[in-house]
Amino acid sequence: MRQFFFQRKQPGKAPHAAPCAQVRARRSLVTRSSSNGFNSLVVSNAELSGNFAGIDQVKTQLLSELVGLDKGIFGAPAAKKARILALIGDLEQQNTQTAPTANLEALEGDWRLLYSTITITGAKRTKLGLREFVRLGDFTQHIDTTNNLAVNRIEFSVSGLSAIKGSLTIRANYRVASEQRVAITYLDSALNPAQFQKIFEANLNLLLSIFNPEGHLDITYLDVEGAAGGPHGCWRVGRDNKDNVFLLKRPHR
Repeated sequence: MRQFFFQRKQPGKAPHAAPCAQVRARRSLVTRSSSNGFNSLVVSNAELSGNFAGIDQVKTQLLSELVGLDKGIFGAPAAKKARILALIGDLEQQNTQTAPTANLEALEGDWRLLYSTITITGAKRTKLGLREFVRLGDFTQHIDTTNNLAVNRIEFSVSGLSAIKGSLTIRANYRVASEQRVAITYLDSALNPAQFQKIFEANLNLLLSIFNPEGHLDITYLDVEGAAGGPHGCWRVGRDNKDNVFLLKRPHR
């Protein structure tokens, strides 16, 4: 089966990435240096247990608000969006990973998008046929820390073509820019299977412009594996240079 690759560079812009950290038992807060020159905060078990109830409650409320919202891609009522962003802000207030890029191994693996402020509405949605004809599925991200690579995958289904399913895959490199920020460079994208090339060819640039991660991303919340992750798993929040917010979850491992 063929794949269609599209190369497009956008000089003058930067990138987009993702996270989850492991914390071992400690009696107190300590600072640990890392190979990239930054210091990472290691949190005591006592502090983690103190934060856990609040974090879990915020996650429960967020999951309730997100029911039926399709990750926010098609917009949300203003009041609901305000509540979601306020709850994400509550998560960020309880963030203990002040230097997430100091421990990039914690970002390794797969993540699933729960919510984003990226929206496809009005004329954009009509042009892309994202109504009854083309539907959006899962948004996933794979972080390969060995190669500094982020692979974003957006799944589609088309009801008019025997319920055919496919995806848009976008690859990007990232590099550490600060203790909290990564800079992202777009590499390439692929539509698979071939039928999707025909569906989106007239508006492919529009589709890529919506989901192109190039720029920079600040990791503003990152769970610790097993502890603050709690029953809802490990979550992360990112904010990019286009004022977009991303809430992602790592599947239980």
